Amino acid sequence: MNHSFPHRFRLPLYALILLLLASCTPTKTSQCRRLIQALDQGTTTLNRLELTPMTGSQAADQVELSLEAIKTVQLTDETIINFQTRAVAFYEQIGTTLRETSGIATMVSNLQPTPKGLETRNQAQTQVAKAIASIKQSTHDATVLLAEIEEYCLPKPQP
Repeated sequence: MNHSFPHRFRLPLYALILLLLASCTPTKTSQCRRLIQALDQGTTTLNRLELTPMTGSQAADQVELSLEAIKTVQLTDETIINFQTRAVAFYEQIGTTLRETSGIATMVSNLQPTPKGLETRNQAQTQVAKAIASIKQSTHDATVLLAEIEEYCLPKPQP
């Protein structure tokens, strides 16, 4: 009986097992793709929001759903994890700002035309201006982040 027959298939079998294991581990490209898909869904959500002073809380709820989708992307690449962490911070800031703005709008809508009411309105306007500046900054930071993700994730063209 010849026992060499099974040995001939060992090397190809080991190579096949290694190939299968390697295909199971998330690659940089697949991790980038999953994070970008979650960010795209979040951006779509943000673009669809009907923002009015009275709907800020509802908009914040939608942002939180997008935030959860971004948080749940499983990653192992440290650079991509850093991108994810930064994106989470942007979405958290936007959600918080929307909630604060919603509360301000509700408060202002109930003000009485008194000196105290005028003072409160002026304070509210200042808070809303800060909120708008915060969202603009988060948007700018997100644009920078997307450029960094693109630079890291997209293959460089061969000369």
